[in-house]
Amino acid sequence: MKPVVVIADASPLIALARIQHLHLLREIFTDVVMTEIVQQEVLSGGNFADSVAIRAAIQEGWLQVCHSPSDNDGTHLEWLDPGERSSILLALEYQRNRHTPRLVIDEAKGRAAAQNLSLELIGSAGIIATAARLGLIPQARPLLESLRASGYYLSQTVIELALKSAGE
Repeated sequence: MKPVVVIADASPLIALARIQHLHLLREIFTDVVMTEIVQQEVLSGGNFADSVAIRAAIQEGWLQVCHSPSDNDGTHLEWLDPGERSSILLALEYQRNRHTPRLVIDEAKGRAAAQNLSLELIGSAGIIATAARLGLIPQARPLLESLRASGYYLSQTVIELALKSAGE
């Protein structure tokens, strides 16, 4: 069953847009949301190709922008990047309202915080692996290699896990 909502942090949005596969989020998930803070982060690049693709997704309506919740519930996530923090707080808000959000996040600190809060998460490599498994792309390897070649850091372990998950 697809999660009702997926909440995307900035890095995975930029990464997928950079390799011209931002659309995979729309094809895999029912609703794709980012916070206002994440929107500011991803669009601050002006007219770079990734910013243009993300702006287009917002205008098309499939990438929705939500408020950025405040950290007044005692989760104490101020040590995280503002975008990561707002994404995690929004996921917790959805969870409190009996939704099952999935957080799309790549940074190690953010992933660790999300796991400690029992949030479901997936990263850019996981999105690519899922797309391959669902037949949305022929193979995961070329996109993972393209992502890495674009300067986006993916550890060899993450790549191997993604390829295994994709059945490659």
